Amino acid sequence: MESPVAVAGGGGCDGAPNPADLTQIVAAGDATDDDRTDFFATVGDDLWAFTGYHGATIGQATRLATSGWGSERDLVSALDISGDGVTDLLYRNNTTSKLMLRKGIAVADDEVDVDSLASAANSAGGSDTEYGSSGWSRTNIPLLMGTPDANGDSVPDIWTVHANGSVRFYPGSPTGLSGSGSEIISPRSYWQTRITIG
Repeated sequence: MESPVAVAGGGGCDGAPNPADLTQIVAAGDATDDDRTDFFATVGDDLWAFTGYHGATIGQATRLATSGWGSERDLVSALDISGDGVTDLLYRNNTTSKLMLRKGIAVADDEVDVDSLASAANSAGGSDTEYGSSGWSRTNIPLLMGTPDANGDSVPDIWTVHANGSVRFYPGSPTGLSGSGSEIISPRSYWQTRITIG
């Protein structure tokens, strides 16, 4: 992996990828504690962080990684999952069919060091940890979306659509998921034809 490349600027943020080229995107709330919205996205195999959203422009675009994201991983959420007040990165590993958690490191207070989410080695603890065991393949769960806390326990949650057309809710925890989630909608052919949820 090459070193992260930060590209600062106003307007269209010179050096940032074309928004039309984004293949995945997740909102991160205010990960950098500057009172502005941030988000993470993929462009092919690249992982990017976009910070300081002003409503029409971004303050900075940082390419965090240049391999491993397009075909191998799906972004699920970029929120504080571990409960330490710092943004973490949750993703699906399509090779192992598992959910993996990458814990962020704080710069100060609740501000994440964006570079700590660039690779497992840079993260808190120096490695990604298993968050959801096998069974999370794209074949089994074609659609999934991480959201802020939906059940009142202050931990972000996950919504999924399974291959049989059922919609399931997985309450998050600081350390990982267990079980098959709660079936919110029983199998419906309608849900088997959706291309996204959100």
